[in-house]
Amino acid sequence: MIGPIVSVLGNGRHEEWYLDRHSPGRRSGLTGYIFLGISVVLALGTVFLALTDRSVADLANVDTFRSGSSDDNSVSEEFLSGSMTPTATPEPQPPDLIPEDVELTARAAYVFHPESDTILFEREADAPLQPASTLKIFTAMVVLDYASPTEVIEIVESDVVDPVAESHVGLAAGDLVTVQDLLVGLMLPSGNDAANALSRVVGSRIEGNDDEALQERFIREMNRVADDLGLESTELRHPAGHDREDQSVTARELAVAAQALMERHSLLTIVAMKSAEIQVGGNNPRVIEVFNTNELLVHEDVYGIKTGTTGQAGQCLVVASREGDTTVITVILGSEDRYGDARTLLDLPDIEPETDDSDEPEPEHTEPVEEPDDPVS
Repeated sequence: MIGPIVSVLGNGRHEEWYLDRHSPGRRSGLTGYIFLGISVVLALGTVFLALTDRSVADLANVDTFRSGSSDDNSVSEEFLSGSMTPTATPEPQPPDLIPEDVELTARAAYVFHPESDTILFEREADAPLQPASTLKIFTAMVVLDYASPTEVIEIVESDVVDPVAESHVGLAAGDLVTVQDLLVGLMLPSGNDAANALSRVVGSRIEGNDDEALQERFIREMNRVADDLGLESTELRHPAGHDREDQSVTARELAVAAQALMERHSLLTIVAMKSAEIQVGGNNPRVIEVFNTNELLVHEDVYGIKTGTTGQAGQCLVVASREGDTTVITVILGSEDRYGDARTLLDLPDIEPETDDSDEPEPEHTEPVEEPDDPVS
């Protein structure tokens, strides 16, 4: 194939050669040269294999491949022989169980390790009790199903609460606040004014009868969330957690709800905050600084979730804490010393939270208790 090209170039007849080469007769000749070239390559390959004492069959043979491999071959003997067994990922190991006879003031308690599905401690975990503001876990989840965090809500007179009787953010009629900031106000200072505003606006977006109040629609949706989580003993009757005769939760089921909240990253971020600033617009623009009512956040391994106190419910607490690389959820209901009970169950040292002496502590209960002059915070 090279010969004709050299000959043509040597005679100086470039154009005639080009035209001649692309004629039908020359194309068939070119095809022959191509097949000849392929034959030469195959012949040279056969000679090479013979010289190296290999054959195509040898290369397909695992034993020959193994014996001919170099010292730095990364394919192990176990892999080639098929005897290598993949190592299974180890199952998460739960923390140690908590002694059953531990002393608590709580009527019910439940400590759960979700990753291994292990109950570390339970006492009256299925007793139906009032939830107080721990119920706001459900309130927050319903809100995110119907409203965008960036949406702005106007506060109306019916949203505002008595700051002496109820926990609050400090909102007034005419204030403009984002849903995100209202969720912060709902979960950190346990603001009932935030609960009222959120349930009113979201309730208007939930289908219902014309004579059904907006808050009732919202409550119905709260119970729908509980049903979807498989909580058979949970009955919710108020978006802020006011005591109601036919309202109840159990420590076990409240732990399930807490786990569901933690799967929503935006809510998990909120409940882990020690404090935050809420931006208020409208006729009286201002910044409101709020603080988390959960005193256990002074511990670096604690990062949520919700407190609650009413006259009937007593002191309630839902805690998320780290145990190594995993999480433990603790629920305490009907306690006389929820933080002491939590420290006992989680083996936490007694660290006093930092307080601002210039400000009076905000009441955390959702309704007046028997001793309003000395509210539990």
